[in-house]
Amino acid sequence: MATAIDQKHCHSGVTVTHAISHDDVILSTENLTKHFGALTAINGVNLRIGPGVHSIIGPNGAGKTTLFNLLTGFLAPDSGHVSYRGERISGLPPYAISQRGVARSFQITSIFAELSVFENVRVAVQSRLKASYNFLISHRSLKDVERKTAEILSRVGLENWADTTAKNLPYGLQRCLDIGISLATDPSLVLLDEPTSGVSREDTTNILQLIAAISRRLPVVLIEHNIDIVLSISDMITVLYQGVVLAEGPPAQVRDDERVQEAYLGGY
Repeated sequence: MATAIDQKHCHSGVTVTHAISHDDVILSTENLTKHFGALTAINGVNLRIGPGVHSIIGPNGAGKTTLFNLLTGFLAPDSGHVSYRGERISGLPPYAISQRGVARSFQITSIFAELSVFENVRVAVQSRLKASYNFLISHRSLKDVERKTAEILSRVGLENWADTTAKNLPYGLQRCLDIGISLATDPSLVLLDEPTSGVSREDTTNILQLIAAISRRLPVVLIEHNIDIVLSISDMITVLYQGVVLAEGPPAQVRDDERVQEAYLGGY
């Protein structure tokens, strides 16, 4: 399989090099731009997302969450477009993008607080059934839903918490539940917005192990502030600065980039 090498020059003059096979690209953007009044939050961003963990980093206000909102349909671009598996998805509502296989967790945990852990995941599993709201759904289908729900709880380490009301979970486990809900929608791509934010060191370790396990099956796009986490888990890193791609490459290359150190790492 041939590997395509593309070189693009961003506004800062930094050369961005991609070494991802065309066949491996699942999501891409072309000159993606978003304005909020006079503020340009995202400015001509070109991304190519392939296998493994692709982290999006940058200082506060760099445009990371805006980019996620553009990728998942919560915002429409002013120019440029997003493609998923070769189909342009810009302008589609979030539910339509989700149904195509793009799952997302949010910076603020998004769970059904009053439902049990099992019910939270089961609702997400049922959302992918064609007959999910059919009151005459077969008993076999319901058993399949329960089996898949149990499998996902096991994957995210919550099998022993199935009957616990979600609001009573420790916060770190709520983050795992949030990821489990995303996995329950049968995604082909998972976007995680700061999944370790506000959790303990032990829970951070568990979440990183979970992300690593997911990335062996599915591409993962990660927003994360902790640079040590990013360098340890990422296969590719994109650095945003004032809405522009400042640098992109494997962790060692990004870590040693002087412009990245100056703009984001403070000379780290």
